[in-house]
Amino acid sequence: MERERELKFSLLDPPPADDVLVDAFRGSGYALDPRVSERLLDVYVDTVDFALRAAGIALRRRDISGRRVATLKTIGRVRGPYHERAELELPLEPHGAWPAALLTLLARLVPVSPTKLMAQLELRTERRTFAVQRDAGMVALLAFDEVAARAPGGEREALFREAELEAMAGTLLSDLEAIAERLERVLPLTPSGVTKLQRAEALLSLGAVLD
Repeated sequence: MERERELKFSLLDPPPADDVLVDAFRGSGYALDPRVSERLLDVYVDTVDFALRAAGIALRRRDISGRRVATLKTIGRVRGPYHERAELELPLEPHGAWPAALLTLLARLVPVSPTKLMAQLELRTERRTFAVQRDAGMVALLAFDEVAARAPGGEREALFREAELEAMAGTLLSDLEAIAERLERVLPLTPSGVTKLQRAEALLSLGAVLD
């Protein structure tokens, strides 16, 4: 499995325009290179008694720009906004079947049959991405996400914004922190110690209580 390392922040306001973000990094030693805007559909699955959650595992199907992938992640280590966790991402098999290698790994981590997995939460995300460059090399990927979460077939919806700063191989935590500090010149950042899945579940549960 690969290691995913990133800083996560929650946002109250939408990020500024691309040119404002690019200008904020001039003279910093880093440069922002605007990339694509994409729509993501993530469907998180678990058993009826949430065996994956209990084992610290998140499993999802993702549709993005015509690609369909399966991703398994562990809870990993969280310190403030810093998240480090193991991740396996593979293309889905034809007709949406789970990849065999992913099922083999899942069986080692949680003794559960794939037939017991069912959709628990859907996240629809509008994402803007930027490559963070230094000395003509990419050191991180910056993503701004507008997320709408709901249970499959449910009417209640939770809306939230996030920013993620994901390290490339060899990038130090100090680099991520320096990039985030520069970003805060134009956009207030609130450190987030939870995943998107955890935040969506908490907001939807709060909505149910308030109802």
